[in-house]
Amino acid sequence: MLLIDASPHYRRIIRTMLYQAQLHRIFEASDLASAATMFIQKQPNIVILDWDLPDAGSMKCLASMRSFKTSPFAKAPVLVMMERADRRSVVHAAKLGAHEIITKPISPNNLWLHLSGIINIPRKYKEQGGSISLVPRAISNNMF
Repeated sequence: MLLIDASPHYRRIIRTMLYQAQLHRIFEASDLASAATMFIQKQPNIVILDWDLPDAGSMKCLASMRSFKTSPFAKAPVLVMMERADRRSVVHAAKLGAHEIITKPISPNNLWLHLSGIINIPRKYKEQGGSISLVPRAISNNMF
């Protein structure tokens, strides 16, 4: 698992939550450049990405991950963390290929709920315009 967040304090908090959930193969990056290195060296199976990286780093990271021409990790599930989950940001993250979106501050239960959704309910992918995109989840009839 790769945790990308500019704040060492927040990375420590999330890492602690992940350890408590018995997830121990956790790599960390503070910016887009170190995240790219970690992708190549460690080949993470899940990415937790802070949406508020400097210089639109999170958007660049997500877009480059989903570009199958440049990324061997185009289908890695991504959980996006947001400080302010306004509609525009959520829609943008989803269009770029976020699997799940969670709002900070994050509780251990909420983090696990989103991670278990990624693990237990895998999303399907499709090729679209030279990149990989997610197929929307079907809405269950008994949800409403």
